[in-house]
Amino acid sequence: MLEPPSSSLERRRAAPLVPDVEDIPSGYERLVCEERPVKGTSVRLFTFPDGDTDPSRTVVCLPGLGASGRSFAPMEPLSRLFRLLLWTPPLHTPATHSPLAWNLAVLDHVEARLPERFALVGSSYGSLLSIAFALAHPERVRALVLVSPVASVRRVRRLAVSLSTLVRAPRPLAYLVAPMVARVLGGARLPPEGRAEIVREARRLTPLELLRRLRDVLAADFHPRLHELRVPTLVIQGGRDLLVPPEAAVDVARHIPGARLELLRDASHLPYMSHPEAFNALVGAFLEEYGVAPRELRG
Repeated sequence: MLEPPSSSLERRRAAPLVPDVEDIPSGYERLVCEERPVKGTSVRLFTFPDGDTDPSRTVVCLPGLGASGRSFAPMEPLSRLFRLLLWTPPLHTPATHSPLAWNLAVLDHVEARLPERFALVGSSYGSLLSIAFALAHPERVRALVLVSPVASVRRVRRLAVSLSTLVRAPRPLAYLVAPMVARVLGGARLPPEGRAEIVREARRLTPLELLRRLRDVLAADFHPRLHELRVPTLVIQGGRDLLVPPEAAVDVARHIPGARLELLRDASHLPYMSHPEAFNALVGAFLEEYGVAPRELRG
């Protein structure tokens, strides 16, 4: 049942600029959260309550720097077609690993209880992790969807990436900078609830953890190895992205054999949050073609 426009407007006005960590914004609270222990750490795994449960249709979604799997809530329409697992990287990385290396180990560990093969959707930092996982474990990846892809720091605006850490600013400074940074990330079309979710979740991380993840991004250079990827790949890029220039996404798609590129001209860095209908249409069609087991094998 559609909600009256006035009620929807009231909900958007109610979204706080700097929400408390446990203040889940409207539209993001329906997700089911499982705390899954893996390698002695805890992974928060979000799912849709009425979503598909067929393991052969599994799609693991990896969020951006400082975000959680909950940020993929606007993908809910696809949950009826695919088993969406909205993965959240562990909040803390042991000193023995870099965040990227730790997340790769956790994703591939038997305790993660992921199927032998699945599709990956990675946004920003999540795209970096997706590329690294597909290179390390090509036999496990059915398909890749890279959103605002980060493959090499040489093709990312360093200053803009550094600014993304300001969502962790302490109050009252956070009231000034965090909503502005969220607006830069999401663009003018990002709903207030989406902005609140970005700010809320990033504030869950310690400054040290966020800094270590940022260093992963700034040190990354998978560009020379993109040609090794041999899985169907869709690259989705916002035309107004201030962190990852559109030409960087074009370059990534050009170097991955057979990759498709889709440009959402009015979107920014988080098109699945700001332009969910267009994003879901592109991803749904691609995954139906490449990301799940053939229908005759699913029974």
